Amino acid sequence: MFQEGKIKTFHEERGFGFIQIEGQSKDLFFHVADFPNKNIPPRIGEKLKFLIVEDNGKFKADHIARLDIKSKVAVEQNDDQYEDPEIHTSPHYEKAKSSTTSKIITLSGLFVILTLAGLVYNQYQSYQIQKQQKLEELILEQQRIVAEQRAAQGDLPIQGLSEQGRKNLENHGTDLRSQVNSVNLKTSEMTSPSVSQFKCDGREHCSQMSSYEEALFFIRNCANTKMDGDGDGIPCESQF
Repeated sequence: MFQEGKIKTFHEERGFGFIQIEGQSKDLFFHVADFPNKNIPPRIGEKLKFLIVEDNGKFKADHIARLDIKSKVAVEQNDDQYEDPEIHTSPHYEKAKSSTTSKIITLSGLFVILTLAGLVYNQYQSYQIQKQQKLEELILEQQRIVAEQRAAQGDLPIQGLSEQGRKNLENHGTDLRSQVNSVNLKTSEMTSPSVSQFKCDGREHCSQMSSYEEALFFIRNCANTKMDGDGDGIPCESQF
């Protein structure tokens, strides 16, 4: 097990010295080759922690820890490395070791999950940015196409009729009206009974008419007739 002591003497030119062990009268040999931090030479009075080992029939200090310059954590790690092997085989030690391993695995898993989540989020953000950029480019392209089409077509001129065109249109309308009047006149002549054929003689009712033409003559030319009740110009609809 580890012992503690102080450097009593040190021969720098020869690289060795002796340690005064607490509670013992005999000093222990040490060599600078067994020292950690060789860039800092041993100092008289420096506190050390070490194991006593046998070397060619003599005892010396080995696995030396420099308490004055080495951190407490490093000393504890050194203690764990060289302490009694029975401690490492105890159930309590195995349980503590298993718990530590589980914590390390859990932390590693969380780190991996967080890393993957960060990568996925970055990929999603990049996709959204690219999508927005493509949409903006499409809108700009559509605006450019519309502008080019407008520039190519220009403003359409306002078309109007010339003076001669208006006169021709008016003459054509007059001819059409004349043709319509002529047709109406012919139709009237065809549908109207001859005045010389019938005459007003005081008859007023459909029962007194002998034909549709006679009734039509009476409602158009004679007063006080009662043969067109609905006023549609067609007499005696139920009779003829």
